[in-house]
Amino acid sequence: MKFTISAIFALVAVVSAFSQGDQNAYLRSRQAAAQNQVDASVPAMSDKNGNVVPFDAANVYQDALAKGI
Repeated sequence: MKFTISAIFALVAVVSAFSQGDQNAYLRSRQAAAQNQVDASVPAMSDKNGNVVPFDAANVYQDALAKGI
């Protein structure tokens, strides 16, 4: 019984700590990230920063070449 009451209290604390403003900011950041995504039907690659971009053979980042290896 004590565990159940403690678990319910913990869940209520988490829900109340995640305010509506935080939730809206989180959703806005997710939507902004989704707008920059590449369509799944086209080839894609990652750039040197790790961002997924449409594939372009002329702009492939070659790490070993950049490091002089």
